[in-house]
Amino acid sequence: MPIRHARVFPRYAFYCVLGGLAAIYVFCAMMLVPAKIYILPYLVTADFVRYKSAFFVLVLAIPAAIYLIFWKGSDFLAWWRTPKVMTVGAHGLQVGGTIVAFKDVTRLRQRHNRNHLLLTTRNGKTLRLRLDLWDDAPALLAEIEEAVGEVLRHDVERRLHAGDTVPFGALGLNAEGLVHKGQLIAWSSIDTIRTQSDEEGMDVDEQLVIVANGKARKIDRSKIDNEPVLMACLMQRLPAA
Repeated sequence: MPIRHARVFPRYAFYCVLGGLAAIYVFCAMMLVPAKIYILPYLVTADFVRYKSAFFVLVLAIPAAIYLIFWKGSDFLAWWRTPKVMTVGAHGLQVGGTIVAFKDVTRLRQRHNRNHLLLTTRNGKTLRLRLDLWDDAPALLAEIEEAVGEVLRHDVERRLHAGDTVPFGALGLNAEGLVHKGQLIAWSSIDTIRTQSDEEGMDVDEQLVIVANGKARKIDRSKIDNEPVLMACLMQRLPAA
């Protein structure tokens, strides 16, 4: 039975856009002070202009506004043109007039720091799903990953048994082990594999940490293709991972 996911209002992205617009407003207010045009209270603008670090704050205001509006707030900008309902069925999904069959998906990649899911099909087109725009986003992600992973897993296993090295973006996988930056990490040398979250300011980066021979390697999970398939293959070969 098809599952319907309703569009939701992205409050966090909306507040980021408001913050960016506020930064632009303050910047404009400071630039108008020399012309004796005050769009903020006079005492506030006059005191701020005399502040020693005011110039550097103003220089950073515009880049900060661009970051907040077009990066952190991009989901709010996209919300206006996003259909109200997404339908996920056994064989594919539909968003407005766009239909994607799971059997046609060749690459799945999650942008963890933006919570976007990219689905690339055989014709080379990529559909960007902004997960924060849909209700019950974790369930939606799980539904798509399970359906696409089921389709791709059979082809990956076939290629592995044929002796191929299957690319997963930043990593490769073959019968001997994992390949990272051209170097083979043999199965026998791998101690543990785990995921880890690293916070950098307003962003959270998701890392796949591979410990082999006592040395840890960190791979940005946003650079891994078809991660659910990769993890399933790892679980088969490393039961304790």
